[in-house]
Amino acid sequence: MEVCVFLKGKWEEKEAKNLDKIFLRLRTVRCHREMKIDQPVSESSSETWQRTWNLYCEFGTRGIAMELRQNGSSCLRNSKLLKSLVFLWNDLLRATTLTLTIEIEMQVRAMTSITPPIQAPYFLKCVPDRVTDDGGAMISDVILRMNRYRPQGGRWLSRTVLDHAGRECFVIRIRVGRGIWRRGAETPTAIKWEDRITEVREGPWKYVGGSVGTAPGKVVGTATPKKENLLEKKATWSLSTGDVLTIQWEDRLEIQLENENSTESAKLLRGRKLQYQVKEVSPSDRQDEEEAQYFTLVRFTSEHPDGKATALLNWKLFAVEFSPEEDAVLVLLLCMAIIRTISEIRREDVSGLLLRRRVREVKAGHRDWGSVILPSSSSCLSPHLQPWYWNAEKVLASADDGRGPTSKYSPADGKDLLYKQAIIP
Repeated sequence: MEVCVFLKGKWEEKEAKNLDKIFLRLRTVRCHREMKIDQPVSESSSETWQRTWNLYCEFGTRGIAMELRQNGSSCLRNSKLLKSLVFLWNDLLRATTLTLTIEIEMQVRAMTSITPPIQAPYFLKCVPDRVTDDGGAMISDVILRMNRYRPQGGRWLSRTVLDHAGRECFVIRIRVGRGIWRRGAETPTAIKWEDRITEVREGPWKYVGGSVGTAPGKVVGTATPKKENLLEKKATWSLSTGDVLTIQWEDRLEIQLENENSTESAKLLRGRKLQYQVKEVSPSDRQDEEEAQYFTLVRFTSEHPDGKATALLNWKLFAVEFSPEEDAVLVLLLCMAIIRTISEIRREDVSGLLLRRRVREVKAGHRDWGSVILPSSSSCLSPHLQPWYWNAEKVLASADDGRGPTSKYSPADGKDLLYKQAIIP
């Protein structure tokens, strides 16, 4: 929803000598504690209502807090809180005009107005996690003891899908090997390309001890690669949604998405298209490289004969944005199929699929993804207050990148070569 904050009035004369030290700070009640937008009060005096801030907030932020603060005289530049006002979304929704006014000082008032909340796009990012067995349990001594030391069969690369607030909502798994591991005796072995299916399971991990657990039981989607023929320079994926994804790389990368059961057509266009297009950027090699990380899913319907963008995929960072009417499972399967195919074409791990351990994420509520967006005209340059696809690497960065030495991986996972052959055959 859009939020506008207005100020009206003149600061009292007794404060005039300190006006250069006093300022207003805008914050959110929840979800984005890092956000601090300051405005000197010397620039806020007006006999009429003056719009001071304009922003777009997710309803989960609960509201905005406006703080009147005074700069200290110390070299640490700490500020002292003089007064705090809070506008809660629920209070604004109960107001007839979706507007509330609160007095800051004797002659200064603040007014906040919102538009009715609407369903926003969904944001999902995929992060590395532990290897799992055929049943979905993480390869761990904890699981082994629970199973009375019965060896865990099969090996799957696993990824956890987080929403904008860092909550687990899906688990994606890629089958890479069969067999079991016994010290000095047996180790998992590779499987054929067409057997390296990708599956999506809905829900969070079920933890049994610390960060060790089992994947949710409900499989909601699969992507099966068809038997490859490298001479054709083509890869075909059959998706459980009924879609068939074909990727060719003879002269340049071409992607085709077909569904015989649908009367509507869809295309995956390379780059950020339609409403995702980034404007006012000068062409450069770096910009071309960045643009190549994205694919836009465009659907053509009777209502939108020229096409409507329903999803944006960043395969390098494995992050997606999609509209409420789009299929989340389809978007995740498409992104993983593209990642695996491009890794094969380039013969390199383009998206970090070979990472087999958890990474530490930024604490929830610190700067939740997409919780606050400022208009493009804003002077604030923080990438966390702009659309994520303007500066995706900074917005989606984890607290650490997880690229530790391979010696940290358990021998029970299987040999490193097993996973390299699966991703970079």
